[in-house]
Amino acid sequence: MNGKLMVVEDEEEIRSMMVRVLRSKGYEVLEVSGFHEALTLMGRERVDMVISDISMPDGSGVELGKAVKKRWPETGVALMTGRHSEKQVIEAIRSGADFYLKKPLTEDDLLETVQNMAELRSETARIGIHEARPGWYEFVITSSEDAIAKLQSFLDALLKDILNEERFWDVKFSISELGRNAVEWGNRFDIESVVKLSIGITDSAVTIKIEDEGDGFDVKGTLETIEEMPCPDQQEKRMAESKRPGGLGIRVIRETADRIIFNEKGNMVVLQFRVGE
Repeated sequence: MNGKLMVVEDEEEIRSMMVRVLRSKGYEVLEVSGFHEALTLMGRERVDMVISDISMPDGSGVELGKAVKKRWPETGVALMTGRHSEKQVIEAIRSGADFYLKKPLTEDDLLETVQNMAELRSETARIGIHEARPGWYEFVITSSEDAIAKLQSFLDALLKDILNEERFWDVKFSISELGRNAVEWGNRFDIESVVKLSIGITDSAVTIKIEDEGDGFDVKGTLETIEEMPCPDQQEKRMAESKRPGGLGIRVIRETADRIIFNEKGNMVVLQFRVGE
């Protein structure tokens, strides 16, 4: 058994699909149709993860997320909605939710989210919002890959509506790769250090800024090495240095981003991706 989940969804057809899929994978699943029923049942039964619709007749999934995290902080929470907005994404983050899903859900979406929640260490995956206004969002996260993964689901929701599929995956890869670099090589997994990640969204471009608190790196020398060394040779060199395979992300990002700027210290990068091309 993989853990006990609660599905909170007032639409019976969607709830039945989710319960069927999760039970087929060995999860013990409780199902309820609303806010108050969910809280009542959680008062009687231990639940490891909650997946809740945001819009319900008797309450909000955002408020349910807040209540769950206040009383049972170790319980994973994923919020889902069919009426998505940027404001709703920010409210979901502020509620303490761990993941965000957009309807209609596929079985893969559901199972991937549950697996990610099961693996998440909530104590090292904290997200703070420094600023949030239409088109510009600044986040502060703990130095952990858990925090990157958690934030990514909310950023995906912000970006999917404005980018075509190819451009979406370019941006998603860049955030993941450079975010992990900031955690791993910038802050050296120091949980007391933070990574600042900002995203700007306009009709013509998506701009991303990532900054860590580390000592930086030799930007010019690193970029020259990337250009000069064949990809297989550089991969072998990184593995010999105990660096993670696939650490050649900067090469891919330089080919897909329309603009990339590092600060002089080498601990901050700005990327820009044009939209609609």
